[in-house]
Amino acid sequence: MVTTHPFPRLLAASIDGRCHNTRYRQSQLQCLQSALVHHVEELKKSIQSDSGHSAGEVSAEICLALQELRTHYLSLDLQRDLEAEYRVANGRDNLDGKRGVGIVYIAPCTHTLFFSVVSALSAAVAAGNCVILEVCIQLSQTTMTLPTLLRKILTTSLDADTFAISEERPDASFLTLPQVLPILQTESSNTAQYLSASPTARTIAVVDRTANIASATEQLVAARFAFGGHSPYSPDVVLVNEFVMKEFIEAVIQQSGRYLAPETAARNPRGRPAGASVLDLAFKEKGARVVVSGSGWGVVDVLDRESALLQKMNEKVLLVHSVTSLDDAIDFGNSMTPLAATYAFAAPSSAKYLTQFIDAHISWINHVPTDMLIGPQIPTNTPFPSQTRYSTDLLQLPRPQIAQETRKAAIVRAALSSSPESATVWNAALAPLPGTGQRAGRKIGFFEQGIITGGVITLFSVVVSLGTLGYYALGVVRRVR
Repeated sequence: MVTTHPFPRLLAASIDGRCHNTRYRQSQLQCLQSALVHHVEELKKSIQSDSGHSAGEVSAEICLALQELRTHYLSLDLQRDLEAEYRVANGRDNLDGKRGVGIVYIAPCTHTLFFSVVSALSAAVAAGNCVILEVCIQLSQTTMTLPTLLRKILTTSLDADTFAISEERPDASFLTLPQVLPILQTESSNTAQYLSASPTARTIAVVDRTANIASATEQLVAARFAFGGHSPYSPDVVLVNEFVMKEFIEAVIQQSGRYLAPETAARNPRGRPAGASVLDLAFKEKGARVVVSGSGWGVVDVLDRESALLQKMNEKVLLVHSVTSLDDAIDFGNSMTPLAATYAFAAPSSAKYLTQFIDAHISWINHVPTDMLIGPQIPTNTPFPSQTRYSTDLLQLPRPQIAQETRKAAIVRAALSSSPESATVWNAALAPLPGTGQRAGRKIGFFEQGIITGGVITLFSVVVSLGTLGYYALGVVRRVR
């Protein structure tokens, strides 16, 4: 039974504001980085054993995770924080004042687990929070070794008063406390306080006839087959303009050549029972055609838009489908909303049109950001963090301090008074708004446009008729003469 308020030491540390101290946050991040680097070889072996990823993919995950930690550490500036802290003491406003929410509860995804944990953990620490990491699901339901290794590293390197491991999910009474912010990397939630993902949201790519087919093919094939095909930002289906479908398929077959060698199948990180793969289903699907396939991977041309294959993909299978136009791609793409992301491969004007009208949480134009293939999905409806997966702003609360009276307060105070200033304020409020700067011109509405169009057509008909009558009249006159 989960107690109503577990982790009393973290609750106490959250109340006394221990993590708000910049030096403390710097110290915790230094300890974390030192411990991870010390155990890096063990981490590499564990990640590769659990995921089946290539050595290059494992190295990329570790490098990106440590880079995130470094970025958060370098963002901490003691002198800047002290200047902000003493602004009010010096009679100045501290409009951008903020502090950590208190406790960040992290429920990580198993896809590139190391990065998923470190990116969220380092952001939470840098933002001035206590942290609870949930590892119970991975430990109890899978044979993964990384959660155990992370448990050992993190509990020995971080302060036990501000960091803890969760053996089971606390109940809602704890997770909805005002000072607790859950990060659910593979779960959706209707609770506004949670930072959650859309686990079933698909990622699509659109390849227009104006695209660089060779570049688009190379990036999309790599994105689909990298990291076991488990990334939430791997393209689940590629919509290809029918005029370039043949060229695209030929390029896909060529790019897929590197995967012809047999590979060791990646271990299922979630411990789900083995079943029929998407590729197996594609061979049986009447509305699909397997273009090329190998050991654990394939490329499938989906002909039927009602095909059951068009779902969230977690395998190394690239689905392609033909569209007739940009509008057709937009309509079909929006039928699959909400979308996690869209890749638009097209000329700039066409890419602008696609990404403007396809409703996706984020859109990338003429490239696939390889760093986004590592780690969890960006929390739903949050700003895109260009430097790190989690922005510290998401994990902090605004706490402005105002020392000077604002202009609006002065206006209201003047309006409430009986002084001459009240008339000035009143007249200023009633003054007309500035002009738009648009040049004056005659407005032509819908009906006026119809009248003009009808008049032009009628005038053209009259001119043609008179010209024809004049021609025949001239012929009659000549014959009479």
